[in-house]
Amino acid sequence: MKEDGERTIVVELSDADTVDSGIFTWDIIRDLVYGDSALAELFGLAANEVSQGLPLKLYLDRVHPEDRPWLAKTITETIVGGRAQQSFYRVKTRGGIYVSVVAFGRCFQDREGTPILYSGIVVLESATSTNDNRRH
Repeated sequence: MKEDGERTIVVELSDADTVDSGIFTWDIIRDLVYGDSALAELFGLAANEVSQGLPLKLYLDRVHPEDRPWLAKTITETIVGGRAQQSFYRVKTRGGIYVSVVAFGRCFQDREGTPILYSGIVVLESATSTNDNRRH
C-alpha cells in the first residue's frame, strides 16, 4: 500500500515505437512469460529476451516491493478462481524509476481443467482513465 504523501512518478517511455501498453502470455507449465517490446519497455527488460520468454519471477522482481505480495496473491487467486483480473501496481523501468500500471489478465485451462495459459495486457496508468478506487 502507498503511504500518504508518497508519490509515484509517471514518465513517458523513450522509445517512439513503443505504445503505452504491452501484451503478454504466460505459459504456466513452462513458467515462461512471452511479451512484446512494449511490455519489455514497461518492465525495463530486453525486448529480445521478453519475446523468447522469461520466468515470471523476473517480472515480479521489477514490481515495487510494497506491491509484490499483493500482486502475487492476486495472480494466484485469478488462477484458482478462473476469473478475470485487474490490478494496479508499480514497476521499475530500465532507468530505475517506478511507474504506475494497470494490468488486465485471465487464466485459461486445458480440457482437463489444468491452468495452462495466463494472458493479458499491461497499460501505463496515465494512459487509462482515473480510478480513485485503485490499490497500490
